[in-house]
Amino acid sequence: MILRRHRRTALSILVVILVAIYSLGPLVWIGITSIKPAGTEFRIPLEYFPAEPTLESYRVVLSETFSIQTALFNSVTVSFVAMVGSLLLSGFAAYVIARFRFRWRFAVILLVQAAGMIPPIIVIAPTFIMLRAAGLVGTVWAIIVPNIAYGIPLATLLLTAYFTRIPLSIEEAAQLDGAGRVRVYWQIVLPISTPAMVSAGVLCFLGSWGEFMHAFTVSLGLPRLRTVPVAILSYTQAFEMQWSWVSAATVISIVPVVVLAVFFQRGVVRGLTAGAVN
Repeated sequence: MILRRHRRTALSILVVILVAIYSLGPLVWIGITSIKPAGTEFRIPLEYFPAEPTLESYRVVLSETFSIQTALFNSVTVSFVAMVGSLLLSGFAAYVIARFRFRWRFAVILLVQAAGMIPPIIVIAPTFIMLRAAGLVGTVWAIIVPNIAYGIPLATLLLTAYFTRIPLSIEEAAQLDGAGRVRVYWQIVLPISTPAMVSAGVLCFLGSWGEFMHAFTVSLGLPRLRTVPVAILSYTQAFEMQWSWVSAATVISIVPVVVLAVFFQRGVVRGLTAGAVN
């Protein structure tokens, strides 16, 4: 029995190590490439670690020629506004689904799930046509508005699962004191639902941060509208695949995401596990 338990523990540790290598290996390689002198990443035989590590690639991508600071600012703006918009709309939708009993409630839940399963690239053409008709193409709102829509399905499902766990007696007590539905939602339900809000918000932020195809399409190649993924692609086109510079830009773009994930990791876990057990 003890031997079997040790074998199971060893197997679990081995699986965790393999998953960690598979997940973190590319990031480690990108970090190593970013400190290689430009051009040395193509050397044969392959250099697994540079003989003369340098931070020159970081200086280049932070210079006026690359101006990755502008792309970082655009990505932060787009991701933050899209996150707030998604939480605002999905919060109302989730509360209605969780608390009201109406005829098409189950169908609405299925439609929300189906919407979350549709890859954004499938609807990129009609989305572009609608944005052009609204006169938004070539503006930052052409990137923000669709990202709000992309984040609503997942956020709605997470918040619905959490709202259903909140005892109805708390809301009924507030209503007996004269509070209306809107006041109950803003002053009681939302404060209680902070873990779910944090979890949904972080996921919406990360989804908008890494979105590429739509941002690439509606930005029309304008440097002032480039988000980080689009900017990194433009570096490869302009400088013929200088992977040390691309890797440096990638590392810089990852730092805000890592800080966000580390800072809010506990809230994300609590929000994702809401509704898993009673």
